[in-house]
Amino acid sequence: MSNVKLLEVVTTIRLATREDAPAVRNLLEQLGYEAELPGIERALAEGFGHAEARVFVYELSNQNIAGFVSIVRLFYFPELRNITRITAICINERYRSCGIGTQLLDFVESLATQNGDAAIEVTCSMRRARAHHFYLQHGYAQHSYKFVKPLLASS
Repeated sequence: MSNVKLLEVVTTIRLATREDAPAVRNLLEQLGYEAELPGIERALAEGFGHAEARVFVYELSNQNIAGFVSIVRLFYFPELRNITRITAICINERYRSCGIGTQLLDFVESLATQNGDAAIEVTCSMRRARAHHFYLQHGYAQHSYKFVKPLLASS
């Protein structure tokens, strides 16, 4: 972040709104996803088809969105308890390595703790070595593989 330290900037972590859709779309594109703006607007305005899904944005005092995290709480049957899953997290390239990711993880951990969740889990692309290191530094452990089978969308 050029010559400004984030500690000198007032920041807010808040629930994302429809108006945040362009910034969230830009961040998703930085992650390599092609998301359509109307779909993001609809999801932020109307919900995500899951009562426990949320997107939070990290907003700087100049009202720029520097990052976001999306989470969902779900019942994890093997432990018979709820967990929080981070489904996506991205910090704008201009603001990486300034502590925003840590603040978002701390925020999610606080929410999960308040809700009595058993754990927080996050999946991460195998090609994101820097992100893997970030999660390991923050107490996350790699203990499973994720397998995905794409399904054809219904017409």
